[in-house]
Amino acid sequence: MQSPIGRPLHVLATWLGGWFRLLLLGLAIVGVLGGLLWERQRRPPLPPTAEQVTSQLAGDLRQTSFRYPGTVAEVRDFYQQAFAQRGWRYCGTQAIENCSNMISLAGRSEQEIDVYRAAGDQDNRGPTIEIWPQRTETGEIYVTVFETRGR
Repeated sequence: MQSPIGRPLHVLATWLGGWFRLLLLGLAIVGVLGGLLWERQRRPPLPPTAEQVTSQLAGDLRQTSFRYPGTVAEVRDFYQQAFAQRGWRYCGTQAIENCSNMISLAGRSEQEIDVYRAAGDQDNRGPTIEIWPQRTETGEIYVTVFETRGR
């Protein structure tokens, strides 16, 4: 007598053409799910009320942008808590020497851009996550999150 799980597995293996193909299918599914989970964990967290989220990859830089109906202080608080839980430390702003991996943009206050580094990155040569909140004409906050590779 087969177990309740054994019978469906046997039928599926027969339908696929054997146990080897069933094993390959199982490994493929595990690989895809693992890759999706890894990709999800790599991306920066988003505040629960983030709207109009877009993401793009350009060379060594991933950019995620969204609109936030709250305040800049709320965005900063959210990221300080979320990144601390994920093993990132607040490095400071772009105004602090060697904190950012990005080029400073003229006309943009370096004090407004928060930079995070992995907790173990003591020489500031690893990847960064940089949060650029900006108030729009409508009063919403437009946030751009840049993920950079190390130097």
